[in-house]
Amino acid sequence: MTTNSELLLEQTYPIRSYEPRPGGQAPITTICNQLQDIASCHADSLGFGYRDLETSGHLWLLARLHVMMDRLPEYGGTVTVRTWPSGNERLVATRDFLISDQDGPMGRATTAWVTMNAKTHRPEPPSEVLNERFIPDVERALVFPAKSVARLKGGDHETPLTARRADMDINGHVNNVRYTEFCLEAVPRDWDEANRCMGLDIQFRSESFTGDTYVCACTPDAPDGPAPTMLHRLTRTTDEREIARMRSWWQPR
Repeated sequence: MTTNSELLLEQTYPIRSYEPRPGGQAPITTICNQLQDIASCHADSLGFGYRDLETSGHLWLLARLHVMMDRLPEYGGTVTVRTWPSGNERLVATRDFLISDQDGPMGRATTAWVTMNAKTHRPEPPSEVLNERFIPDVERALVFPAKSVARLKGGDHETPLTARRADMDINGHVNNVRYTEFCLEAVPRDWDEANRCMGLDIQFRSESFTGDTYVCACTPDAPDGPAPTMLHRLTRTTDEREIARMRSWWQPR
């Protein structure tokens, strides 16, 4: 492994006027969008981005995202994100992130990515495109809290949703951050008004497309220390396929 600075990328993101919610803070999904952007930019610069994998008949699919924030950005502020490839496992590559603002560190995240064969739609070992020379000797920012996200079987709160054309990504699937937004949509309004989501661990289980209809369900889960948590499930109605499952962490406003 190496500490070559090219293997770490840092970018600054202003908080745009359309991002904050009532009260002036941007939601955690704003951070998720920034993580997705810098991950793509860094992969492009290192030679295993979207166009590079397209040439070899592959594509990156985000399998899991875990982000934990100590505080959320405010209107008019800026967020600085640092990222690096952090490892290879049997069928996933991991990428980590450190998130800060003008007052210092404010959050951290990790992601797991699958290298998918575009023809067979089967995952292939990421080491074929991301070998050890791309992984710097840097301490992990965050690790996944469990082998998988717990499955929600029931759900105290449900809401129906439909995927729009505007929700599609470059691969023709619903964008990963949209799934996060969909899962949060089932949270009761009174809970959302009294608390803010400060962390999430979402596992993407299946693809979905424009016009797909879902039921998003959520229910309170056992607290993680002082932080209340919820479990979420996004299910496609036409075939009852589980599209995503998520755990979220909350903090009183």
